[in-house]
Amino acid sequence: MWHDDTLALRWMGHSTVLLQHRGETIITDPFFRTRLYHLRRMGKLPEPGFEGDGRRLLILISHVHHDHLDFPSLRRLHAHATVVVPPGAGQYLAARIPQTVVEIGVGQELRTEHMRVIPVEALHGGRRWPGFRADVQGYVIHAGATVYFAGDTKLFPHMEDMGQRHDIDLALLPVWGHSPRLGKNHMNPMDAAKALALIGARSAVPIHWGTIRPMGIRDHSFMWRPPHEFVLHASVFAPRATVRILKTSDEVVIRAGSGLCRFDQRAAM
Repeated sequence: MWHDDTLALRWMGHSTVLLQHRGETIITDPFFRTRLYHLRRMGKLPEPGFEGDGRRLLILISHVHHDHLDFPSLRRLHAHATVVVPPGAGQYLAARIPQTVVEIGVGQELRTEHMRVIPVEALHGGRRWPGFRADVQGYVIHAGATVYFAGDTKLFPHMEDMGQRHDIDLALLPVWGHSPRLGKNHMNPMDAAKALALIGARSAVPIHWGTIRPMGIRDHSFMWRPPHEFVLHASVFAPRATVRILKTSDEVVIRAGSGLCRFDQRAAM
């Protein structure tokens, strides 16, 4: 049995992270598919990894791009779950998925028995083909440890203010994308390291890398290189932070307290 001040975490590829604390579960930007248009998933497709009372499951959506808001993936999750979406996306989702949809934005928060979810600013495109648009946001999650889930965003100065307000234990930071060329409004490994320094988080896990790629490309180095480059840049820009590169089969337990954030390895869920 894990202590009440711990948070179990599993990175499930791309921007999908599973967080569990005191019997409650959060899943971010769920993506449980082997194919999305011209993109193919590399490696084994993980199971959603959640069993139990869906009323204790929160699904956080950062923005409406197809690799972050995926309807087939949402339909694989419990129908009694609650899906949290940015402003402008609520009605659009509610008509397409079985779960309860709650729309909240920056300056608001959602509380459960043991967690607090607070939307925070992100700078990224909010358009979804063929013309739908909604806001974009990250989330700060208070659940034993304090976790910042960036979603998709470019580097911006207000990250420092956000970090000071929330005292972040763990930052889940995107370090690349899903093609050899990084699109605009994303962070590369150096940007992510600078973000880590601005936020002042005690630890970080790189996300949004190594999961999906376009068909027909020959250079696959972008699938594995970014998190290692992030570690190198973080050693310069945020030398006091602990960075952990996870595999999708890993589960770790975050222990926060006394100004520390420690990773303890645990068997996969």
